[in-house]
Amino acid sequence: MNKLDNAISKSKQSKPYYHKIIIDLLVQLTTSGKYRSLTSFKQSGDKLTAKQKETLRRYTESIILPLEIGMAFHEIKQFLVN
Repeated sequence: MNKLDNAISKSKQSKPYYHKIIIDLLVQLTTSGKYRSLTSFKQSGDKLTAKQKETLRRYTESIILPLEIGMAFHEIKQFLVN
């Protein structure tokens, strides 16, 4: 996650809440919408399956470049959902 953290913090769009909304988006996509935030996922006590871990890894890798080129959150979300 260090690459992701660096990309988020260096993003032109970065604001104090930006890290949270990006991570929450990754949780939503990885869990197919079952959880809307990292907090709710952690509170559930569920664990990621091997397939979900691979999905999370792919989404994480896919989101770094759009962050680095300064895409806005809504553009990144649309890119990942489509």
